[in-house]
Amino acid sequence: MEELLFGIKSQTIELTGLDTQGSFANIPFVFFYENSLNDSDFMDSKLLHESFIRTILQVPVLVGHICAKGRGHTRVVIDGRNLNMPDYRESSSDIHFDDLKADGFNWRSWPPDVNTIGPMTQAGAEGKIKPINIHIIRLRNNSGVMVYISMTHYMADSHGYMAVVKRWSEIHQLLLGKTPEKIADLPSLVINRATIQQSLPKERLPVNSETKETFTKFSLLAELFAWISPKVRGHIASKVVKRQNAETHLFHVSYAALDSLRQSIGEHVSDVSKVTDSDLIMALTTKIIVQAQQKTKKGNGKTKTISRLLDHGNDKLPLAVVFEVRDRLGMADINYVGNALIPKILLKSVKDLQTPVTFKYLGQTVTDFGDITHDLSAPYIASHIDMIMPRPSSFTRPLARFITEKDALTYIYDLTPNMYEVDFGAGKPCWVSPIQPFRVNLTQLLTSKDPNEGVDVFISLYPGVMKEVLNNEFWNKVAKIIY
Repeated sequence: MEELLFGIKSQTIELTGLDTQGSFANIPFVFFYENSLNDSDFMDSKLLHESFIRTILQVPVLVGHICAKGRGHTRVVIDGRNLNMPDYRESSSDIHFDDLKADGFNWRSWPPDVNTIGPMTQAGAEGKIKPINIHIIRLRNNSGVMVYISMTHYMADSHGYMAVVKRWSEIHQLLLGKTPEKIADLPSLVINRATIQQSLPKERLPVNSETKETFTKFSLLAELFAWISPKVRGHIASKVVKRQNAETHLFHVSYAALDSLRQSIGEHVSDVSKVTDSDLIMALTTKIIVQAQQKTKKGNGKTKTISRLLDHGNDKLPLAVVFEVRDRLGMADINYVGNALIPKILLKSVKDLQTPVTFKYLGQTVTDFGDITHDLSAPYIASHIDMIMPRPSSFTRPLARFITEKDALTYIYDLTPNMYEVDFGAGKPCWVSPIQPFRVNLTQLLTSKDPNEGVDVFISLYPGVMKEVLNNEFWNKVAKIIY
């Protein structure tokens, strides 16, 4: 099937500051499909591979070489005569789908070596960074299939990732129905990096001070990160994450629990109707994680971390809140395969976050966090892009800062697209899961299997901190652990 790719034209795509902001990480998920009808041709290997190759034809950036050009400049070089072919592999397992299902698809029940690349962008077995990695695992007695898909953040955010994966499933369905001619009728996937710039308004609003300082202040470590190659940078990031030895868990929070929580803090918030589900989860998880961090330090006899020694005194916590901004830029109807993420970086008072986890103090935290989200307008986004575009090395500055500040947290504000819509023609997945391990101090909202009932919350922390979170009574009343 690779011969279909011979027609791909050589081109070079200059990546923007938005693409490189998250370039140190991958986007990895695993999709679980059950062969409930005992179909002998269930998710046929040949058809899966052909439909994947046909998807690549629509997104040729996924066979490009990631290359550095100067300090921080990054480009994707698509060489029609030397494509950077994806790591696409298939294997079989003696584990039955029923066994995975009975254990709730818990990581502990997975076959070994599901992940063919780590959570950070790094070179694979060929010594190259592969834009996309695929691992198809056929389960015992043809009982089902696991599909591991990892895409580097250089290429796309979770919405771009989902656009590619869903397109793969759409093309597979057309081939399955023997109507390949209809592939040409599918809406185009857009990889033109100018799409974002073309969507910006003329108006501008100032970027908040902490974000501006983080992206513009000189950092020797950041300049070093920008100077080295993507391959070396990925190797270092992967080593750092491995040493963190993160503990990860997936939780579920029902909309009923969130509505109850919103009602309970109502008298302590000026306009509780404007408080979103993500606002509530951000305030609650940040408060609980910070208190867990402080308990861990006391338990270890540690009162200082690198961040306390650097520049912020004893009571400030760096927090990066990352927003997906397609809707805010009027791009919701564009199938843009790229990055449309804007981070806001803030310093929050550790003292304020250590107040008891009660409805009153949680309401105060929600109010304190209110300005983070509600002024993220198109003019603000445009100013952020104006700030990073002339500074190609600026993308490494948040990375350098958050590596050296052990307690710094990252919260992904927007819910991921609904990955349960990825149907290859034999039904929707029974389960979709992130991988573990992952980097520490991350909280991300994932679409639940029943998107009308609640949301899933993926949290990755240092083991000692996670232990305290798992023992937090307030959190356990709001969230239920999945695994």
